[in-house]
Amino acid sequence: MNYLGAVTVDLKKKERDYEHFTLSDKDVVKYLITSRSKIDLSYGAVVNININQAGDLFDFNQEIIALYASLDSILNRLDLKEKDQKFIHLLFEGNTVADIIKYHDYPKKTAYRTMDRIIEKITALNEQDWKETMLRNGYIKNEGDKKDGRTD
Repeated sequence: MNYLGAVTVDLKKKERDYEHFTLSDKDVVKYLITSRSKIDLSYGAVVNININQAGDLFDFNQEIIALYASLDSILNRLDLKEKDQKFIHLLFEGNTVADIIKYHDYPKKTAYRTMDRIIEKITALNEQDWKETMLRNGYIKNEGDKKDGRTD
């Protein structure tokens, strides 16, 4: 199964201006986490299951939803403490780190360390997935496969 989280995202739909987002970039992961409530229209949406009616998702960006699906897949595979899971969901719901500190009984240093730790775990697992996929598909060689010191 391919777990890689990288996609070209059309953030400015009308202008068709694309930017490359990847879950290997800590700044991108931080942006995706802190902005989910604003840019992922499918998060928390109730999808209409009556096939005779239009669904609840009317104007969504498939690329950003795919990237969030990759992020969710990675988060589901991480061994996060219950408090860390609560923290990430508070951010997904639109709370800022400052809100979490003020209203949810988080010490300031702990909140920022929690955020950094979660982001680090996400990017590390994404990188591991990337390496495994590239090895499996023969695009890179395993470090143990080198012969005579050559890397070719």
